[in-house]
Amino acid sequence: MPRNENQLHQPQLMPQLNFVSQLYAQDCPEACLLAEYPCSNCGDTCFQNDTRFTIHDPFPPPPRELLKVLGPHHLMFGWGNSLPVASEVPPPQSLVYHWKRMLGESVVPRWQPASFDPASPYITLFPHQSLPANGQVIDPEVNYELHSKCVIEKIVCPQARVLEEIEFPCVVKLTHGYAGLGNYIVKSQADERAMRAELKKRWPQAQVVINSVIDDIVGDYGVQFYLRPDGSTIWLGVTEQNFNSDLRWCGGVYRSHLQRDLYEQLSPFVTATARHLSERQYHGIGGIDVLKTGDGKLYLVDVNPRLTGITPFLMASRIFDRDDGLTVGLYQASRRSEGSIDQLINNAERVWLEQKIRVVVLSAVESTGEDGSPITTCHLSASAQALEPCREALEELVT
Repeated sequence: MPRNENQLHQPQLMPQLNFVSQLYAQDCPEACLLAEYPCSNCGDTCFQNDTRFTIHDPFPPPPRELLKVLGPHHLMFGWGNSLPVASEVPPPQSLVYHWKRMLGESVVPRWQPASFDPASPYITLFPHQSLPANGQVIDPEVNYELHSKCVIEKIVCPQARVLEEIEFPCVVKLTHGYAGLGNYIVKSQADERAMRAELKKRWPQAQVVINSVIDDIVGDYGVQFYLRPDGSTIWLGVTEQNFNSDLRWCGGVYRSHLQRDLYEQLSPFVTATARHLSERQYHGIGGIDVLKTGDGKLYLVDVNPRLTGITPFLMASRIFDRDDGLTVGLYQASRRSEGSIDQLINNAERVWLEQKIRVVVLSAVESTGEDGSPITTCHLSASAQALEPCREALEELVT
């Protein structure tokens, strides 16, 4: 008997799944992941979106280390080796060996240098102006449309109201911001004037979406799923989102019990999102952000049709939970550690050996401090059986 629409998009569980590339290899076996974002206001990357597919980068622009090293390399950690992955800068061997010691041979990526004329179509994180349309798995025009904040109100599920004009308080979002970038909480005329002055200076042509404010938030969840070309959907999991004082996303928390406890509540949001993405011929990883209020209501606030910053951590946490009984994980982005990459890796592995807290360096870039000593900026995670030991372990390693 054929499945109805809701059954088709109802997310299914795959507890034995390890890496994202295993899914993509079934649906686009000739493809390759391009692990780099383009940029619209930074000359430090060769992938420029300066005339089409504008991405609302921060000001000042992302540093080269984030664009070319930290960001791409951490996505390689949870990718696996079923399909190759491309970037301009290869991951350092010491980091790859560390990943292998943490998750085994199958975590080692099949890295290849990025090309403007790819032999295989790229799975992209965002549509690229500099790549041919047939060199991208998802049509870039459709992909750009789906990356817009305008797509959220097209998903049939509870969400914040979309306002025609600014009403205090409200949230104003640039259509193609990411990781909390380009979001403004506007509470007064002074906030509005400051926002408009900034937009006029930095993104004068930008389109915005205005939403009502959701009050009494008690939960902020990032949900990940995989959408197949036939519309069937696979549940990957949920993390609690962390944001810094500037409202920029900075990591998250994995809890084993939430994978079960929240499945029934969050599945309808995945189903509704998957239905819309499927209608627009999208397939691949999808991420949604859902807020929970004190009265138990849930609201969709963001849709990200791509691998996101939390994907590698979530995939690794699934494995650590299933195989090692490490039911809690903490992921922190862009932290700094005194010393070299190799020193950081050695210290992380020592924590695992001595305390049985599995600390993983997902990506790292080394620089030199004012006194000439090495400093390492890194994305890293810790997994254990409670959150506080994870937090303490990371605080020992980073500043």
